Amino acid sequence: MAGRFLELHISSSITRAGELIEVKGADQRLSGFSGGRDWGMRIRGLRHSDDDLIDLIYAALLGEASWQQFLDRLSENAPDGRTILFSMNTREPDDYVGMTSKFDLPELESYAAHYINTNPWLEHCALRQVGLGVFSDQIVPRKQLVKTEFFNDWLSPNNISTSIGVTIDKNEGSPLIVSTVTSRGDPDENSVFSDQLTRIAPHLRRAASFYKNSSVRWAAFDLNTSLFDFVETGVVIIGENAQIKTISPIGQELLDKGTLISVSPLGKLRLRGKDAQTALNTMLKRSYTGPRTASFLLQGIKLTLVAMEKERLSLYFEGPTVALLIQPSGAPGEIPGIDQFAEFHRLTMGERRALLGVINGRTITQIALEASVSRETIRTQLKSLYAKTGTRSQNDLLRLAYRMANPGP
Repeated sequence: MAGRFLELHISSSITRAGELIEVKGADQRLSGFSGGRDWGMRIRGLRHSDDDLIDLIYAALLGEASWQQFLDRLSENAPDGRTILFSMNTREPDDYVGMTSKFDLPELESYAAHYINTNPWLEHCALRQVGLGVFSDQIVPRKQLVKTEFFNDWLSPNNISTSIGVTIDKNEGSPLIVSTVTSRGDPDENSVFSDQLTRIAPHLRRAASFYKNSSVRWAAFDLNTSLFDFVETGVVIIGENAQIKTISPIGQELLDKGTLISVSPLGKLRLRGKDAQTALNTMLKRSYTGPRTASFLLQGIKLTLVAMEKERLSLYFEGPTVALLIQPSGAPGEIPGIDQFAEFHRLTMGERRALLGVINGRTITQIALEASVSRETIRTQLKSLYAKTGTRSQNDLLRLAYRMANPGP
């Protein structure tokens, strides 16, 4: 299974398999992060040195390699090694996502279906010190482990003796952990690997910080000039623990009024409607697999929650993100002159549908799903829209449609 990964949602077992999306970043390699220490030589029992792994971390961060390659290298540093990079909500263990290397599908399916609930190592996740590599004998004594259902019915049949891992970050109750299981039981040799994880952990944490804090991630969503402002729709981008990541000017105006949305003393976004708040809380779970959008009408204002699809690595490092669209009644999201606009530019029904989707803040994927057509079909219809209207982007298209629907005096 080298070169591929499985995305594991414990609440719904295995959901899909596919190629890892590589991270695009700066065009020059970062340097100087090894702290001046020479770990380049091979260490007993390890196939790949610290330098090998550290170079691969930054190569993956810059898009020159994949994170799958990094996990595969870790797996190769232990006999029968299999590795998982996972994040879990310690308050809700079922809220769990992971990316794996070299596990067989039946191993993951049986773990997801039952054995996650019998794993004695998981309860220690929240207690682990960030950046300190450990192996499982240091967490649960072997004499105690061999008496458990988890060991006898899952670990042993799958030729697993020990787990070796490190907590990269705790993320306010949702720790990010990388762990390699191995058939090797020798504590001395396993400690060599755990020591290596301690040494490379700072570099993994830098990578995690990049994903969480990089302003580049929202560069294409400049809320000060957002297409949503052209249709008088407020936008709030909400991250893990209901924290506001960014907010558009119209969204800020609505937040300041406090009638429909507000912020708690702990900085969490609150929605006035109970159903809307419940939907937001559910969408902010890492294991959420429900509908991508949910709409609510409160006091004549339409609230739409959009669970944002993102790169899988972004989900692991950054956590879930939800966009809240706030559309006051009478806003031009339902453009009164859309029929005239479509007739004037001789739009087909498909092109009109694509235009309405853009106006209402839908992504190409969402428009395609709602219309039961392919994403390529919607892309083709948008290109045709640009050609017929003489525009070059969605923003240009919205400006034109808005001016036609709201002509000046």
